[in-house]
Amino acid sequence: MKKLLIVIAFLPLSLFSAPVEFWGCKFAEGYSMDDLNKWVVKWNNVIDGLDDQSYSAYIMTPGFSSNLGNVDFVWAGTWDSYASMGNGFEEYFGSGGKGLEIHSEFEEITNCSSHTLVDSRQVREASN
Repeated sequence: MKKLLIVIAFLPLSLFSAPVEFWGCKFAEGYSMDDLNKWVVKWNNVIDGLDDQSYSAYIMTPGFSSNLGNVDFVWAGTWDSYASMGNGFEEYFGSGGKGLEIHSEFEEITNCSSHTLVDSRQVREASN
């Protein structure tokens, strides 16, 4: 019965929204966007080998902000569902996770002060 209630509680989230994560990061001493871009090539090779292929990733650099010194970049990642997110996290970070080694390289070149998960719901689709 508890499982049924949990499924019912999260059903609206899974039908109409998607999880999105944001990492707010600065570069570690001696590292730059060039290093991150080189890492992304290696990271994509790891991701391409995973069973779960639902993750999309974006690197965003601030154009304006109330405090431009907060981050050098934001890493944003999306999944098509919460179930995909769970499967992806397990495959990447779980016991024997296939992403543990490449993620440790990410942690070496960055200092991420925040990691936020939000629920995203599209309210308008572009018409062109």
